[in-house]
Amino acid sequence: KRLEKGLESPALDRLIFHHLNQMVLGGRMKAMLCGGAVLSEGTQRFAQGALCVTVLQGYGLTETCAAGTIADQYDTSVDRAGHPLVSCELRLINWEEGQYRNTDKPNPRGEILIGGKIVAQGYLGEASKENVNFKEIDGVRYFATGDIGEIFPNGTVRIADRKKDLIKLRGGEYVSLAKVENVIAKIPIVENSCLCASPSAEYTVLLITPNKKNMASYTEKNFDTKEWEKLVDDQEFCDHVSKDVQDACKKAGIEDSETPKRVKVVADPWTPESGLVTDALKLKRKAIEAKYKNEIENMYKDQPSTKQESKKKSNSAGTKDDGNAEKQEKQSNETKEDKQSAETKVDEQQRKDKENEGQEKETKENPTDVSEDVIANDDK
Repeated sequence: KRLEKGLESPALDRLIFHHLNQMVLGGRMKAMLCGGAVLSEGTQRFAQGALCVTVLQGYGLTETCAAGTIADQYDTSVDRAGHPLVSCELRLINWEEGQYRNTDKPNPRGEILIGGKIVAQGYLGEASKENVNFKEIDGVRYFATGDIGEIFPNGTVRIADRKKDLIKLRGGEYVSLAKVENVIAKIPIVENSCLCASPSAEYTVLLITPNKKNMASYTEKNFDTKEWEKLVDDQEFCDHVSKDVQDACKKAGIEDSETPKRVKVVADPWTPESGLVTDALKLKRKAIEAKYKNEIENMYKDQPSTKQESKKKSNSAGTKDDGNAEKQEKQSNETKEDKQSAETKVDEQQRKDKENEGQEKETKENPTDVSEDVIANDDK
């Protein structure tokens, strides 16, 4: 429990974890700093406990001469990038489109601006068009990072999102690509993933490069083969992986609008040499979307039915049923009328038959009278 809270456990460190530190890190490592990307809570806690070191997170950019914030060595919290350094200033500005504001509760949120003498003068050459990201406010030069931050009451900063990784779907829903990808990255069969969508799309789709060892075990268990490369174009295989991805997203609390509806497993590795990731292994989204353009388009061809479409079909079916009901009612009324008409004819025929029977009976009972009448008439 102490390790889960980020506290040291001297007994376990001395008996177990110190030896791991010695085997893996040489035995003299006391602290480690992570600043390449947001470190998940599980990874940070595991590294601290298993390697017997203090793991700190930091945040910064090349344009701000590296570090802008670093966590305090006695700060036991996770998922935070620490306090601003004394060499810089940090402020948040509202990003209305993404609905991040300084007035948000319980903590203010917004785009992070880092200012001070550590901020670069600008870009050179073709990159100079991006100099709009450098701003001067109250005599201080700031750089607009494009990262969304949240500031806690103790002054620590958490990187909550990325402006470039936030897209708006056709239905108006915002999707944080990085947030969803961080959840999917925890699935054992996933080595790397790229969530794709466009403003004209109603849902997101996903490209996955698998962890080869885990994927081989996965396909052997579910498809009786370790050669997963032969299954990448198999629809049943893709649907199976898609279900696992959707289950993981649901478990992590990802909204339905953010959860990918289609998944494609690709066999090509994403490396800096392939041009699909940076040297820091960050995704190059434009390059990935260009390379797998056909695969992405195919995932959007057979679109899964949306709630609106289902409702429309339901209404259409209801209208059709109403029409059938009216038709059946009309036929039923016509049948009733025909039946009543037939019954009327039968009653009339029965009445006539009874009258004829009565006349015949009367004739048989009084034959003389009838003859006399006839004779009398003849005489006349």
